[in-house]
Amino acid sequence: MLVIVNADDLGASETVNNKIFELMEQGLVTSASIISNAPAFEHAVENIYRFPNCSFGVHLNLTVFKPLTRSHYLERILSEDGSLSEKIFGAPFSKNLTNALQMELIAQVQRVVDFGITISHFDSHQHIHTMPQLFIVLKSLQRQFGILRVRNTINLLPPGQRMSIVRHIKKIVFSIALRKIWSTRSAEGFCGFSTFYKIIENGTLPHLSSIELMVHPGTTYEPYNAEVELLKSSNWMNLTPNFLKLDNYYSL
Repeated sequence: MLVIVNADDLGASETVNNKIFELMEQGLVTSASIISNAPAFEHAVENIYRFPNCSFGVHLNLTVFKPLTRSHYLERILSEDGSLSEKIFGAPFSKNLTNALQMELIAQVQRVVDFGITISHFDSHQHIHTMPQLFIVLKSLQRQFGILRVRNTINLLPPGQRMSIVRHIKKIVFSIALRKIWSTRSAEGFCGFSTFYKIIENGTLPHLSSIELMVHPGTTYEPYNAEVELLKSSNWMNLTPNFLKLDNYYSL
């Protein structure tokens, strides 16, 4: 089983960057996704070269920080200070708004390319790439930039928890469409590291060829900090099957 430990939000702050790079140095994080409109983006870029054995994706973002583009149609999803916001989740989508969002995401990916970073995959902040309204935009971005790997939707839950049938079907449909429409590779399983730890501790790890584990180093959100501490100090590798291989997105 291929296991990818991906740190989200690279570029959000120098603290986040340093925590991610520290875990990469320890061999506990094998991949990271960068927010190119984030305040510490350039600090992140300056250090990425130190980790040739890790993969770096673009964390497509429409919910935080100032946008890289200007459009009258973006205003409906901006906060009072002009930052992208969670208003996108309740906004009525129109052709003009969709086009404006696509131009913003193109600018975000292009900025990473312009800084000479090889992009391994796409994922997104608050999972906006899994929104049905943005599926065509996601596929267009993949084609434009030649990105063949994209994060799957969350499909593994802690022991004892189950998805509703409707939610489960939606996730299956997204996963199939993601892989089949403009052939795309993604991990079979995806969840946060805490969920993964509970699964292996319970001995109920499903038979999958690949799984991506998400972590958020350096955040002020305590559950995420506890998750990182679990990654660093637990015996999780001793609980995993012998056939587990810890690697990056390029191994998909």
